[in-house]
Amino acid sequence: MFSRYREKLLGMTTAGFESVFRRQDQYETGGIVESDERVDEGRNLYWPWCWPRTYIVKPLLKAGHSDRVRRFLDYWMKCQRDDGSWLHCYDIRDYAEYPGLPETDNVGYMLRHIWSYIESSNDTGWLETNWGKVVKAVEFLERKYNSELNLVWGVEECDIPGVGRYPVRYSLHINLICAGGIESAGRLAEVYGADEKGESWKDLAEEILTKGIKGNLWDAEKDVFSFGLTEDGFKLTAPAAWLTLMPYWLYDRFDYSLESYCNYYRKELYGKDPKIPGCYWSYNFSPVMDAGEQVEDEYSGSGVWIGGLPVVIHALMKAGRQEEAEEQLANIIKYTNPDNKLIPEHINTLHAGKLGRYSTYPEPYYYVDSGNLLHLSFFLTMIADYCQDILVEGAESAGKLH
Repeated sequence: MFSRYREKLLGMTTAGFESVFRRQDQYETGGIVESDERVDEGRNLYWPWCWPRTYIVKPLLKAGHSDRVRRFLDYWMKCQRDDGSWLHCYDIRDYAEYPGLPETDNVGYMLRHIWSYIESSNDTGWLETNWGKVVKAVEFLERKYNSELNLVWGVEECDIPGVGRYPVRYSLHINLICAGGIESAGRLAEVYGADEKGESWKDLAEEILTKGIKGNLWDAEKDVFSFGLTEDGFKLTAPAAWLTLMPYWLYDRFDYSLESYCNYYRKELYGKDPKIPGCYWSYNFSPVMDAGEQVEDEYSGSGVWIGGLPVVIHALMKAGRQEEAEEQLANIIKYTNPDNKLIPEHINTLHAGKLGRYSTYPEPYYYVDSGNLLHLSFFLTMIADYCQDILVEGAESAGKLH
């Protein structure tokens, strides 16, 4: 199905890499700023901030740009706090912290990034230089581990339409990414020569994945994983953007439940939008809309979730639901801005938000943050997984443009 859209996907891949290259090279730090300030009429929704939460490392490595990944990691090594953690996000220009609590998931992301780089490049010199930072990162997660629940504690606020705002502290997302990070650290330990530490870390990761996630976050009544647990043990099950599909985005081991998950996801989020019905929402806004309430958003608006569709496509392809996957690929093509060819985070169909002078579809300007690094990394990862030739050609073309 991807070959049918080859020309447009190549244009989007080229634009994506060019944007990433420019954003990294525009500053001396080596980080990659979340928003490209050239697009979306200069709204700069997430500028000048850089997030650890991204999947850009895989497509960069598969396109042959390990040097860029090393620069990216060097940026983050300078941002790590003394306790081994990373905060919400950091200034691309000078490493300055965005004030807030340490975000547990960021530590998992960083450990995964580091392993991906070392596995691909075999740069043991870099690992030796930064081994102490790896150890501090894992020790931070070990301190957040609840041995009774076999889950990692972290702050995961969620505001579910029709449900309310719940302070989830043992979330599916945090535990999936942190288990992956600890497992990655175990592999790094083996490369470094710390075999005993490596075995201990891999055992901990396995406890989180099996006893914690499968044992405590599965909702047997709905036949899906819950979003997570509150501090007092309340289990919240709700579809929430790409976080709902993370078990299948990150692992194959949970695929036994993929079919029921795809059915749940489609029932809750698909085909409900009044303006773009053949697409997915980021949350199920129906309870609010059915009650006659206006869908509000204090930030950048709400509507169909174009930027996360590569994650949906990945799940649908694994489940053998190619016709549904192709429908969403067509949505990506149709609703990506033809001027900049960068996949938007979302398109406002329900509310324009109160930040950034957005409007709602089809009145301009309804694209939200074209090229947002997290969502662009979803797209480029999809290309890396299914269209390696397009990935390489797009990166080469981007390098010539850049």
